[in-house]
Amino acid sequence: MTPSTEAPLAGTGVSPAGPRWGRPVPARRLGALLCAAATAGDLVVFQQNLAYGLSVSLPFLAAAVVQLDLVRRVWASPRTAAALSAVLVLGLLIGLQTVAVRGGATFGPRDEPLRAGPVATAALLLRLAALPCLLRALSGRGRAWAVNGLLVIGTVLWTFGLTGLAG
Repeated sequence: MTPSTEAPLAGTGVSPAGPRWGRPVPARRLGALLCAAATAGDLVVFQQNLAYGLSVSLPFLAAAVVQLDLVRRVWASPRTAAALSAVLVLGLLIGLQTVAVRGGATFGPRDEPLRAGPVATAALLLRLAALPCLLRALSGRGRAWAVNGLLVIGTVLWTFGLTGLAG
């Protein structure tokens, strides 16, 4: 009996070459794609805020660069450390953006309060959607580390917001 071209080659652990249509996207790669879309949103917000000066727009560029590096690492490496660091950095970015908007941080020459525009909100929602995907990509111990790290980040940012140190 000859092996089927649709089934993996017996004993080799290698699947046959061909299109990936119909196969599910791994959770870590879906999380990386969502982070890449959030990066595009951050770059748009960076460009929109450039008129207010670098002090306003540079944080969005920094967030985009950090996310792009995370996307590259998570996409290329199935290691737990890449997904764990992506979860923690995304949690920090989400928390910082939320605290800055809710805390009334000001920017620009007229000290206008920071508002969450539609593109910044879309980028935030994409980051929020990427978190469960990246958490699902982690094993039990890595997932526990990630959830504990997110709880610590949330507690620290909540404390900063509560005491007024954030904005």
